[in-house]
Amino acid sequence: MESTEGITNQTALVMGTAMMLFLTTAIVMFIYLFQRKLIKRKMAYQEIENLLKRQELKSAYALLEGQDMERQRIAEEIHDNLGSILVTLDLYTHAFERSSSPEEKRELTTKIREMTQRATVEARKISHRMDAGALRHFGLQAAIRDVADAVNDLGNVSVITTVELTGTLKNEISLNLYRILQELINNTLKHAQAKTITLEITQVNEEYVSFIYEDDGIGMKTDKPESAGMGLRNIAARVEKLQGTISMANKPVHGFSVVIEMPLS
Repeated sequence: MESTEGITNQTALVMGTAMMLFLTTAIVMFIYLFQRKLIKRKMAYQEIENLLKRQELKSAYALLEGQDMERQRIAEEIHDNLGSILVTLDLYTHAFERSSSPEEKRELTTKIREMTQRATVEARKISHRMDAGALRHFGLQAAIRDVADAVNDLGNVSVITTVELTGTLKNEISLNLYRILQELINNTLKHAQAKTITLEITQVNEEYVSFIYEDDGIGMKTDKPESAGMGLRNIAARVEKLQGTISMANKPVHGFSVVIEMPLS
């Protein structure tokens, strides 16, 4: 009887031990498989993260490469075109200093004036190319902010800007709006005797962009763009080219305003 009970206890002990081993093995396998799953998931996340980083670097490299190419082209233009003009201008200046003949000095003065005008035109072309590059890389808002900051730094005129764009404008529209702003500011600084310039650019849904420019200067002699100066006529031509509408008017008390609506489609 005792022998049978001993055998039963030994069997229970063996079965209990076997069960413990089984559970331990099952737990170890579960932990092992779970860890493998975590490692695989971590590797997948790491691969995605690396892919995104590579894409970001690729975009950054493309941007830097484009900027380097743009700078290289501008540097070549400065060296080949503007540089040669300035060298010629320097030669004419030295010749003028050495000359004692009034007639020769008059001829050299004419040549110096012509070369100066050519240098001005060439510098303006290079400036426009740099402006276009800034627009491509940083957008219209940043380019407008830079212009406003530059004018404000002069201290004579205060520029207040409000730009509300809900999306990215086409390059052609952005570039033309920027050129129009340049022309208007140039006109104000040269002729208006103004103290303040205000600019509001607002995108209305996906339909059009509203451009409102005002200064508090002396105004213009005519309310008709076709009868105004070359700069204002160029502005009207730009707006017409993009099928927009424009109105120019003197303000009731003093100043000048331009309202432009540029369709987006």
